[in-house]
Amino acid sequence: MEPLKDFSILWAMIHTLVMFLFLFESRYPKKRTLTISLFTMIPLILLNVVLFVVLGADRYGALMLLSLSLPSCIIFWFLAKYRDGRFFFTFCMVDTIVLEIVYITNILNYYITPDSYLLMFSVRLIIYPLIEIWIYKKLRPMFLDVQKNVKSGWGIFALIGILFYVAITLMMTVPDVVTNRPDQIPALALLFLLMPVIYLYIIFTLRNQQKMYELTQQEDLLNLQVFHLTSRIEELAKAEERFRMERHNARHKFNTLTGLIQSAQYEECLQLLSEYDKDFDKTKVEHFCQHKILDAVLAIYLQKAKQKQISLKLGFAFPDILPVNEAQLATVIANGLENAIHACEQVPVEKRFIEIKVVNHPRFMIR
Repeated sequence: MEPLKDFSILWAMIHTLVMFLFLFESRYPKKRTLTISLFTMIPLILLNVVLFVVLGADRYGALMLLSLSLPSCIIFWFLAKYRDGRFFFTFCMVDTIVLEIVYITNILNYYITPDSYLLMFSVRLIIYPLIEIWIYKKLRPMFLDVQKNVKSGWGIFALIGILFYVAITLMMTVPDVVTNRPDQIPALALLFLLMPVIYLYIIFTLRNQQKMYELTQQEDLLNLQVFHLTSRIEELAKAEERFRMERHNARHKFNTLTGLIQSAQYEECLQLLSEYDKDFDKTKVEHFCQHKILDAVLAIYLQKAKQKQISLKLGFAFPDILPVNEAQLATVIANGLENAIHACEQVPVEKRFIEIKVVNHPRFMIR
């Protein structure tokens, strides 16, 4: 029955790699990351299987940290996008999850089916894919998102993972395999129980940090919307006041024009009409699209660009129904315009320009 034991070890190592890749954020594209991982990790895994067969479980258990964990950590460190506590926490969490199952199945097999490795093989064959399904469907989306947005607090979590790894390895193998020290198995069982509880607490803590980050983003977005809409309302109020004044003066202007026409002073009449037209233009409120939040953002930032003597080349064809969230799109455009305005301020006035083009066919695109 030795093949079952050897295969179960290989099975555990392969699934350690799979679980880690599910939660790992690489700096390279997926295809390149997978290629490098397979060409480096498969030989390393095979080497460790050979070491396990040659040295035996007891001697290999003491050597595994140097022969497998450390080399794989170095390999993925070079591939990692986040070379900080995020990487070490992910690495230690996956390693300790797999290692705990290895140790638990070893102990159960020793006491329940000591003459065969069928229990060890069967449990590992089933439990690793089940854990991977949970990781991929439930944990992975949240965990990758948290890694991206939460940048602090990972160091202490990584230290917890390292201490768990060292603690369970020492308790299992030093000074002898734990099955030869049955009086220490209850303490080891408590450690096995404590580890998933701590990891779940850490994951929930990180999730709460992510929620706080999302709430902060939403608050910033809401503040931006309120600012733009308030500015737009003020602009409309000023335009309405100008229009009210123009309407109040309209009768006097019409009387003046009537008098000029009756006295055949046509040139003076045309000149006066031109002045009135300019005054009337001052009451105009420029609209850029039919979406109120977007229109407010464009109005504010394009007016700011004009004040900075920036030439504008505009072409807007927003669809009636936006394919994305209007508020979030408005934030993106506001940030882009603000960056563009700051960039224009660094060049001479005659070279300043911003060109924006929005199309909705064949796809919605902004340049």
